[in-house]
Amino acid sequence: MAEETVSVVSLRPIYEQVGKLPHPVGSLLKVPAGRAEFWIKRGIARAAVAGEKGAIDPLAAASLRPAPDMKAPPANPS
Repeated sequence: MAEETVSVVSLRPIYEQVGKLPHPVGSLLKVPAGRAEFWIKRGIARAAVAGEKGAIDPLAAASLRPAPDMKAPPANPS
């Protein structure tokens, strides 16, 4: 059984992969319901209205950089 997906509109740039450009603000995305709920509660995205197409501002999106490489957290001193 496939997980239910929900349409959301990004309120912040969303980086989904290291080294890739983010989804710009205003992107209409279909994501699993659990992720949509998480993003909505934290102000990362909002629920999309039926029939909404998203509104990407290409000038704002052009200045974003790819996500940096992930680094391990520093070791705790013993």
